[in-house]
Amino acid sequence: MARTRMSSLWSILLLLALSAALCTRSAAATNDDDGSYGTDLDAGRRARSAATVAEILSVHNEARREVGVPPLVWSPQIAGYAKGFAQSRRGDCAPRRSPLFYFGENVVVGKGRHWNATALAAPWVAEGQWYDYGSNSCAAPPGAGCLRYTQVVWRNTTQVGCARIVCGSNDTLLVCDYFPPGNYGTGRPY
Repeated sequence: MARTRMSSLWSILLLLALSAALCTRSAAATNDDDGSYGTDLDAGRRARSAATVAEILSVHNEARREVGVPPLVWSPQIAGYAKGFAQSRRGDCAPRRSPLFYFGENVVVGKGRHWNATALAAPWVAEGQWYDYGSNSCAAPPGAGCLRYTQVVWRNTTQVGCARIVCGSNDTLLVCDYFPPGNYGTGRPY
């Protein structure tokens, strides 16, 4: 049973990697009005994308450093899945969980279009104020919780991939997927 599950997971990850490679190739082939192939535009996008990745990793890894767990590494394949799911929510911008449970997932919506990744992910880390390691419990006020925080700092999670989009409502949606997922069983996150 476990071998079948791992085999399915690797198949999904391979498909994600192939999809990301095909999307990258087709995006690179876009011709600009001046006859060039968008090198300046692509360089700007890559720089903004790299800055977003650095922001996301910084927020996550600072929280992980504070509790003594190893840093997360960025996974372009997982980010590709997060992007596909985020784009599927563009119409309603609803912070719902994706249907694929091979990943842990945090989703947040910021009102308006001018949100950076740090500001969007910071509330997940702020949930740590309500988490009590000694009792492995959460004392969050009604409507809040600790599960997004515990996913950020889950000791066995090693990879993260995220996507940030502006929805049709002009609000900003951030989806982060984690592998291996956290928040399972009764164990402590770290």
